[in-house]
Order: sequence, then structure tokens, then C-alpha cells
Amino acid sequence: MTFPKLEPVQPARPAKPPAAVPVGVGEGPRDYLFIGVAAVLVIGLVLLARSGGNPFVLMAVVPALAALLVRATILPGAFVVVLVYLAIYPAGRPVGLPLPAIVSQAHFRIVDLVFVAAVGIYFVAYFRLTSLKYRILAATATLPAVAGSPDSPAAPVARQGAAVAGDEYARAFAQVLGLTFAAALAWQVTNVVAVEPLRVPPFRLEVTGNDGTSRFLIVAGALAFGALVFGSLVGYWSASKMRPAVARQFLLDLGWAESRRELNRREKWRAWGRGQLTREPFRVPFRAILRILAFCGMVLLAMFVGGVLLQQVVKRV
Repeated sequence: MTFPKLEPVQPARPAKPPAAVPVGVGEGPRDYLFIGVAAVLVIGLVLLARSGGNPFVLMAVVPALAALLVRATILPGAFVVVLVYLAIYPAGRPVGLPLPAIVSQAHFRIVDLVFVAAVGIYFVAYFRLTSLKYRILAATATLPAVAGSPDSPAAPVARQGAAVAGDEYARAFAQVLGLTFAAALAWQVTNVVAVEPLRVPPFRLEVTGNDGTSRFLIVAGALAFGALVFGSLVGYWSASKMRPAVARQFLLDLGWAESRRELNRREKWRAWGRGQLTREPFRVPFRAILRILAFCGMVLLAMFVGGVLLQQVVKRV
């Protein structure tokens, strides 16, 4: 009887993972870079027109261009500071009152609208470009390697710079333009509505423009009301997303915070009651009384002796 020859079994090698499938190399960052540069050019032209042709105001766009090329978080802040300065002093020199002409005029200015829209588009392009270049989103995702084959292994798809939806540009810029028009409309409302707290109603229409006090009151009231509504909505949203255990802990902390004084007073009363039950009966402290009397007698004796000695010294003098 013969037995078949057995071949040694080689361990199976693990399958080589499929290579990452790149998704468009660099298209998203390049587009946002061009959009940011175009917005900076528009901002520079508006600043040049507002300054009366002063070429030195173009230095304001240097931090903006550098921020698109170099990762430095201080550059956008420096750009905003320079823009605020040039909005107050369009010519670049601190001459006259620190108020731009647009504040005292109550009509629509298309140049200012274009300026604000260009600044908004620039910052949208800057932050989106930063998120794409430095992988703020997840670096990879898993998708089927072969379409329509559920049994095929999943191939990691590298999420590179072009992870940009097709309608992302239109949505982002439409939102910027919509907010810009809404801000311009709100500013016109603050310019033509006068506030008089002693009248009923306290508002009246001023087509020629109101004073700075009315604008300040309207803006301050709108900001306070908006902050209140926004805080309430965010609080309600966070409470609706809270897990049951976290909600119980929150309510427990809230109950302790609201009843802290009463609970403290009650615990003090309970401690006093336990002390009354466990303390020893009262005893007259004879030793302490004797010590106090002895100390008082010594003080009186010292005063008497001192008075006698002082009287003898006065008589001799």
C-alpha cells in the first residue's frame, strides 16, 4: 500500500492592497488661487479709485497675496487691519475726522458694494484654499474598486486637492453676494430711520439721512437682538442633540446651582443639631476665671505702682 507524496503547504501571501486612486490633482486649489488673486486685484482697483490715484495704497494687497501663497495665520488679520485703516482714511494719510464719507451719506454706492463683495470672495477663497492644501478634511475615503461589483475589495481613494463639488463655486459666491446685498440694505435702513426714544412710536423716516446717534442705537439694538436669537437657537440645538446621560448630569448641576444657598443653610442647621446632641454638659471654667482675675489684678497693681512712682518724681521736680 503506497501513500501519495504530500507537498509542503506554503502559507498564503496576503493580497496586495490596491493602489490609491487619485481624485484630480490640484484642480480645486488652483481654481481657488485664481479666484483669490482676482478678488485681490478688484480690491486694489477699488482702493486706488477711493484714494484718488495714490499708488501707495496698493501696499495693502501685499498681505492678501502673501496669505494665498504662504501659510501664515497673521497675514489675513494684517490685511483686515489695513483695510479698516484705508476705509477710515482712503488717501492713506490720517488727515481730518476719522470717519469715511460713506457714513455721512445715505445713498447707494456701487463701488462700496463691489469692494465688500470682493473682500468676502477673497476670504472664502483663502479659507477654502487653506483647507484643501493642508488636508483639513479626512485624507482618504473608501470606495468600491470596481463599479457594480460588491465582492471586490475596497480601494482607498486619496482625497487630494480637487475634492470640490461641481456646484461649490456657485453656492459659495451666491451666498457671499446675497449677504453683501443684505448688509447694504440693512445699512440703508439704518441711514434713513431716525430714533427718538421720547416719541411714540420711537422711529420716524428721514429720507435725507439721520444722525450718528440713531445709527448707533439701531446697530447696537440689532446686534443685541441678533445675538440673543442666535444664542437661543444654538442652545436649543445643543440641548436637542444632548444624550440622556449628559442631560441628566446637566439638570443635576443646574439643580445644585439653583438650590446651593438653601442646601448650605440646611446642612449647617443639621451640623448644629448633631453638635447639640453629642456635646458634653456645660461646666464652669474655674481655672480660666481665676487666670483672668489674676491677670486683671496684676494689671491694676502695675498701674497703681506706676502712678505712685510718677507722683514721687513730679514732687521732686
